[in-house]
Amino acid sequence: MKRGAMNVCYGGQCGSEAKGKLAAYLVDKFDIKVVAGNLSPNAGHTVIKDGMKTVTHHIPVGVMGGHDLSRMMVVLGPASVINPILLIREIEMLKEGGFDPYNLIIDERAAIITQAHVRSEEGAMTVIGSTAQGVGEARVDKLMRRGITAKTVTVSDDLPIPDTSQLIRAAMKSHATVMYEMGQGFDLCIDHGIDPVYCTSRNCTPMQALADMGVSAKYLGDVYAVIRPYPIRVNNRDGSSGPYPSEEITWEEVRGRCGAPMDITEITTTTKLTRRVFEFAWERIRTMVSVCRPDGFCVNFLNYLNWNDLDVTSADKLSKESTAFIKKLEYETGVPVMYGGTGAGHDSMVDFGKDPL
Repeated sequence: MKRGAMNVCYGGQCGSEAKGKLAAYLVDKFDIKVVAGNLSPNAGHTVIKDGMKTVTHHIPVGVMGGHDLSRMMVVLGPASVINPILLIREIEMLKEGGFDPYNLIIDERAAIITQAHVRSEEGAMTVIGSTAQGVGEARVDKLMRRGITAKTVTVSDDLPIPDTSQLIRAAMKSHATVMYEMGQGFDLCIDHGIDPVYCTSRNCTPMQALADMGVSAKYLGDVYAVIRPYPIRVNNRDGSSGPYPSEEITWEEVRGRCGAPMDITEITTTTKLTRRVFEFAWERIRTMVSVCRPDGFCVNFLNYLNWNDLDVTSADKLSKESTAFIKKLEYETGVPVMYGGTGAGHDSMVDFGKDPL
């Protein structure tokens, strides 16, 4: 983890790779005090720590890994798309854990979602798997120079509205370590993803993270690609939310392979619909690595390869299935696997000791 730099945690597939889990783990491990993102309410981010489940949409959930929430700074950059009602709910929720709202900084150019944006996405946009939260429409209005931004509307009387790019650059010059948590995943990129229609309204790459925050490439820190052995896509109520370059399977098949004693069907955080699940797409991972050049992988959901890996925290205790998958991933991509998630909990993580302190 690099000091005086912006370290990026991003999804290497179609989202729901548990990026928030890794971000919080890294914030905890390296005692990071500045987290940043350009998030929006079309995706949820989850951390389960000390028995408490926290789900956010706007605020990078990696903040929950902080040793002292009252001293954590959260920066929402100019590419953020904000639903003020949902944001205020998240602030109130985090306050209960000790977070200081004055440490939440929102860029003046962040786009604001209106009810008109939400209504515009209902119906037609759900066909492509959109969560219909108004995010894309708010971005369109911003591009057309007719949108509402944080500068023109009061998100909350207590929150400062500065130039966050300048703030982040100043933090890095003072040798602060910044953790940037990106939403969604590479395969949903509008320009580089699997499909130009069944995609999100932006690019989801480490380079985009730098551009969105106004940070020079020379300040890029370590880049972590978060993936899962069985990638998913969101659903759109009729099962046609877009292609994937590998075979679609069922959650019952995954359960049978790993030996889970219960139903493991996943439900999306935002739409509450069953996620579609697929075989691992090796060629697609190689494409993602060639474009994004991560320094390391975090492979979450290793327990889906063998349920005996649930909550394992030591590499020598992992099953032969997980060990073989990790070795093949490193061989195929040339990128080390630094972390392996073995369950939903914050501490259900194998640290392979490849991330230099």
